[in-house]
Amino acid sequence: MRAAVIALALALGAGEGARDGATESLRARDAEIRAALPPEGAAVTPETRKKVEAIVTRTVDLRAMAEAALGARWKAMSAKERKRLLGAFEARFRRASASELGTYRSSEIEYRPEVATDGLVKVPTKVVVKGEPTEITYSMRRQAAGWRIVDIIVDGVSTVENYRSSFARVISKEGVDGLIRRLERGGAAKRG
Repeated sequence: MRAAVIALALALGAGEGARDGATESLRARDAEIRAALPPEGAAVTPETRKKVEAIVTRTVDLRAMAEAALGARWKAMSAKERKRLLGAFEARFRRASASELGTYRSSEIEYRPEVATDGLVKVPTKVVVKGEPTEITYSMRRQAAGWRIVDIIVDGVSTVENYRSSFARVISKEGVDGLIRRLERGGAAKRG
């Protein structure tokens, strides 16, 4: 269930054209994703999946997440390695986000008051999937293109922190190239 909730969380991003605050931006993206999905019981077509994946990847700042997860290693990587890593990271992120679209259709979201901290706005939510509540907080930053998610905290656990520890384990055993290969294969970096 945790994987389903994380994929659901990743689908909730905020994007360009969002007016007002971070919460309004999240609500707009939620409405956009729900409008793109077919009715309950209908199959999700590859075309629909692709449309939702595009919404997700334009609304989550994957580069910021990768940089934060890699820390000083990011700066030590070549431009070619960064580009390859970001491409693999984005593809993996798209697959994870799109894998739970049926679950997303039946979710309920309660938005709580925003909290501004350290140049970010945190939007706490309670997401209920099949009667099971999960606390999800979106850390968001306003950028030229609008509000973008830079971290997702699920039940108090940071997605960026999870990536940081799993990436570090893989890099210590297989190097940066090993991490990139795992992401390209779609394998979980956590297996390291």
